[in-house]
Amino acid sequence: MTISDLRTFATFDGHGGKVSKRVEVLDHEPSAAGPYAGLVAVRGEHPLGALDERPADDGADLARGVASIGWVDPATLRDWYRPDRVVVTRLEARRSGLEPGLYADSRGRGRVRIDGLEARLAPDGRPAFRALAGPVDAPVVDVPLPTDQAVRLVAVRAVEDGLEVVTTPVSPFLSPGLHAAYDADVVGLPPRASTGRVSVRAAVLLDGSLHEVVRIDEQAATIWIRQGDAEVPIATSGIGPDLVRYTATPA
Repeated sequence: MTISDLRTFATFDGHGGKVSKRVEVLDHEPSAAGPYAGLVAVRGEHPLGALDERPADDGADLARGVASIGWVDPATLRDWYRPDRVVVTRLEARRSGLEPGLYADSRGRGRVRIDGLEARLAPDGRPAFRALAGPVDAPVVDVPLPTDQAVRLVAVRAVEDGLEVVTTPVSPFLSPGLHAAYDADVVGLPPRASTGRVSVRAAVLLDGSLHEVVRIDEQAATIWIRQGDAEVPIATSGIGPDLVRYTATPA
């Protein structure tokens, strides 16, 4: 995962709430005196059910499935994926103790320094971030931070005007695939090199049966599961982290 994509997404309940679609929320302010006052612009696949819907690309026809843009009431948007970027001066950064690095804001442990934006499978079988403690130039391994305790990811880096702080939502789920393993880590000692890679598989418990997780789209707030021969999307908001089971095998 990267922090370079600062686009905002949400689920739009259109057509009187009968149809829900994932849309990109555009950064565009309508005129306060115009017909779109109080509305927000969104981009998605036609038909959206949005006001004054039109093709996103000039010259395209407004046909089913074509990217289109329209205006919607923000009250009809939910399950937001909303990154944020601010730049603070170096003086403000020193006053607040802000240093370049990667962090996760968490429930209970405050802001925790992590070694990357990708979670891993912790020894207890739960997704977790590899946490670090101590000074920046001599870190030691801290207790892993479970992803379901994190509320946002924070990336801080130096820029010309000070320090850039980018925050992004965090998913409590771990995507299936290959992940680095750090089985030699010892809490309180310096981080050790990766001991290899593991292949992680995930399954969701639904109606008493486990269904394989094919992929997870964080921006779309969607988990794709396998049901028979089909891949079926499910909103992540309707699945608790405790309903996902993980297995890992050496890669």
